[in-house]
Amino acid sequence: MTEDFYDLLEIPPDASQDEIKAAYREQVRVYHPDLNDDDRAQAQFTAVKTAYDILGDPVERQAYDRLGHKDYVAKRTSGLPSPDVWKSNDGDDEETDGTELNYSESETKSAAEATAGSGTASSSASASNRSSTANAGATGSTTGSTATGTASASTTGTAQRTASATGTGTGTAGGSDTGTAGRTTSAAGETAHGTGGSSERDTQTGARSETAGNPVIRWWRRQNLSLPLLWLSLFVYVAGLGHFALANESTLATLWADVRALGADPSGILALLSASRHGLETTVAFVRGVEVVASPLESTLWYAAMAGVVALAVAALLVTRIVRRENPWGAVTIDETIVVALALGVTTTLVGGPLLAGAVLMPLLFGVIVRHTRRLPGWTPSYLYVVPVLAPAAGFVAATVDAASLPVDLAAFVFVPLFGGLALPVRATIRKHFGR
Repeated sequence: MTEDFYDLLEIPPDASQDEIKAAYREQVRVYHPDLNDDDRAQAQFTAVKTAYDILGDPVERQAYDRLGHKDYVAKRTSGLPSPDVWKSNDGDDEETDGTELNYSESETKSAAEATAGSGTASSSASASNRSSTANAGATGSTTGSTATGTASASTTGTAQRTASATGTGTGTAGGSDTGTAGRTTSAAGETAHGTGGSSERDTQTGARSETAGNPVIRWWRRQNLSLPLLWLSLFVYVAGLGHFALANESTLATLWADVRALGADPSGILALLSASRHGLETTVAFVRGVEVVASPLESTLWYAAMAGVVALAVAALLVTRIVRRENPWGAVTIDETIVVALALGVTTTLVGGPLLAGAVLMPLLFGVIVRHTRRLPGWTPSYLYVVPVLAPAAGFVAATVDAASLPVDLAAFVFVPLFGGLALPVRATIRKHFGR
């Protein structure tokens, strides 16, 4: 069962406007009444169009997100079809919990009439083709009046559906050949519309059900992973700091004892830390000495192989974009970000441990997620949130050129990234749970 308009269009709640439009076009190609003569297609198309009208309008989408699906539908919409009319037969028969698309049968009828009225021109042209072929077996005549919707018991219901879709004709079709003629002309009309007949429509429906019917894919598309990714990058980085602390445990314990001996004297502590490194290795030396797994290659070849893994992942995403997207150079999606982050996280961990991985992942994820959030209606976080998590990269550069000291390391690797980097995920968490 469909839970909300995002699930209906099979997109995540943080989808961009381009992604919403692309999802709507994909659904229309399957469910438009001119392309699909299934009884459920009319209702599905009405619901899909309503979902797009709401989510495609930034102002309405913001109101929808603020009110929630159930309250928004109760206050601002009417005439949506019941999902029982068009739900897929994928075994997903769980009961509704009050948040799903669940509307009355009377609303279904009014929605079908409204949609039929808006598409009279297209449907009437298709109906004309059907009636010209079916005249031999049908007695109903198109008089321009409202359909009575009556049909003899011997019909299969095709003539009745045709009359309902066009809003014309008396619908008094008779004869056992009427249903066959109607189906024949329907298939011919679909071919004339460029659908390639029922076999292509079945292919479209099958391709959709292959993903939409998969509960794992449906669950994944409904997830908003931006906030978890921010916390994950910070967790990896903190794990890297812990790794560094464990490798230098005795040296840090001695240094801490010296600092405590000075008491609350900031100038004395600063002078102590600036005097020397007190036996602590630099972060660059530490990263170079990390060996998560034994390298099977010479160091240069090993680094090249890790870079090749990242390049291969990026190349695969580019090929996928070119093949599947109308605009290959559109904004980066969260799914693509996850793929790149996974490749970078694994390779940098193998090369330099979690400290290097966290220092690389934080700027990537913070930057992409800030950009992604700013494209959506509602909160537009500043790019200044990305600045603190760039500090470790600056610290590595300083250590490489022998410009690092203990105060610089503490600022670049501890205080700035931890306290400054917490600002964005904490702010996002507060907004998510308290709406502030």
